[in-house]
Amino acid sequence: MDEKTKEALKAMYDMADNAENCISSLQTALIYNSSKPLKDCETTVKDIKKTEAVITKKIAELAKDNPDLKQYVSVPAHLLRIGENIEKLSELMDKKIKDDILFSDKAVTEITFLLQRIVDVMRPTSDIILAKNTILGRYVQESEEGIVKRATEYATLHEERLIEGLCLPVASSIFINMLDSIKNIAWHAKEITSKLVGWMLPKAQ
Repeated sequence: MDEKTKEALKAMYDMADNAENCISSLQTALIYNSSKPLKDCETTVKDIKKTEAVITKKIAELAKDNPDLKQYVSVPAHLLRIGENIEKLSELMDKKIKDDILFSDKAVTEITFLLQRIVDVMRPTSDIILAKNTILGRYVQESEEGIVKRATEYATLHEERLIEGLCLPVASSIFINMLDSIKNIAWHAKEITSKLVGWMLPKAQ
């Protein structure tokens, strides 16, 4: 592998790794109800956005001489979408904190759990960019399916709490939008692994 290819793959790995670190910061912000961890996340997302166009162009050029790299061409765009959904999560958390919108302990626990599952998905996603591994790919795909299933269950239970008057509509809106962004992050991570190591399991019906 030539140096230019190594540099491009390392840049994508760094994008994914930085996204993972950012999600951990979101967890901290939620648990401690503090906007401070969100500031570092804002910088990280800006870097991901700046890097995406450059790396996509570089990989596309390298793929002209090395067809094996074609599967990497869409990876930066998926990482960009992950960054955009992290940004949305950060904005939602910032609104929750600044407007003093309360979540129940159950809601905080549910979002914290899902964020940790996303962290657990981003780690192997980063590794697959450098060393394609079907076992890690299977883990990411199975995890994505689990995250979507759990997030959907949480949304249903939350709607029931809303109907019963156990939470405010403004808190409900933030909570549901957080779940959507979390599912989107998991989906794009799964798409990255599917591009690089293929589908290991049949798609869920």
